Amino acid sequence: MFDFETKLGDVRFSQSIINKIVMNAVEDSGGKALLHNFKGKYMNVVPGIASKINLYDEEAGSIEVVQTEAGLEIKVYVVLRFGTSIKNITGEIIDHIYEYTGRILEQKPSKVTVVVTGILSKNIARRHIEVSK
Repeated sequence: MFDFETKLGDVRFSQSIINKIVMNAVEDSGGKALLHNFKGKYMNVVPGIASKINLYDEEAGSIEVVQTEAGLEIKVYVVLRFGTSIKNITGEIIDHIYEYTGRILEQKPSKVTVVVTGILSKNIARRHIEVSK
């Protein structure tokens, strides 16, 4: 659970809200970006089944949220499709996260980082490119 103060009082929320905002940001990329874990691996079948029975979140390896004194720091791991502009897609994802966290939580994160862990064509070519704002 994360806590912060607003002009209306104290607010508590869980990481699932941030996960949903990030998932919507990645989905809005038109299939050019996909959430993956920090190793750039596809989610295998067992975590998919486990997440359907609510044992744990399938996004757990893809989205990290840390609360610091400066505010929330969000790190998202994605794989991009071949031919996609890294600068444009990561910028769109970051802007979407800033906009919707500001709307929903009334507080923008202090830092959002998108880590491109690979480029997907027939196979995943591993990369480690961090874009922050």
